[in-house]
Amino acid sequence: MATTLRRALNPLLWLILGLLAAVALAIIVVPRVLGWVPLTVLTGSMEPTIPTGSQVIVEPLEGDADAEQLQIGDVVTFMPYPDDQTLVTHRIVSRSVSTDGSVSFTTQGDANNAADPWEITATQLRGEVRYHVPYAGYVANALDGNQKSAGIVVVAAILFGYAALQLVSAVRDARRPKQDVGADEAAAERELDRDEAPAFVAADPEEPTADPAELEVDTVDRTEQEVTR
Repeated sequence: MATTLRRALNPLLWLILGLLAAVALAIIVVPRVLGWVPLTVLTGSMEPTIPTGSQVIVEPLEGDADAEQLQIGDVVTFMPYPDDQTLVTHRIVSRSVSTDGSVSFTTQGDANNAADPWEITATQLRGEVRYHVPYAGYVANALDGNQKSAGIVVVAAILFGYAALQLVSAVRDARRPKQDVGADEAAAERELDRDEAPAFVAADPEEPTADPAELEVDTVDRTEQEVTR
């Protein structure tokens, strides 16, 4: 029963641990390795594409060269006003090039009915959204940098510990059939020894047995008959 329950729970546990590991990689490990920036979406202007509370992972853009690579449909993070540090993440809906070669963009939230009232230049762009993790921003906002690092260690330890437990369990299960076969062979040998032992059969108590005296008289009578002949 315990083995059956464990086997039934294994896929579910692996799924949960896999999801935790994937989230940790997506919002912590990958951004640190690639130099990308995780940001939390606070409003619903990009729903349903990017739900409120999602964590967007933004690749920083630098200068006109990077801005020129952007196309209509790309989702970008920018400062709508040059003197305001507030960041907005919207989709590019139009792109224009001025006579001096500089590029500007018009943006719009997926949930909005109209385009934004501003044009964005390269200096206002902060990055292009590479991917997002739905609702992970709530968790990210609740943790500081040290707690996030500790979370990576904890998730990694859980994954390695659970993998080690599964390995030990698999080895134990692999050995158990061999032990059962050995026990069956020993039982078969004991049965064979029992078959080869001498059999002692008890006399049937209902079968009549001859009296030795009667046998002796019968033998004498037969001898006398032989002499008479």
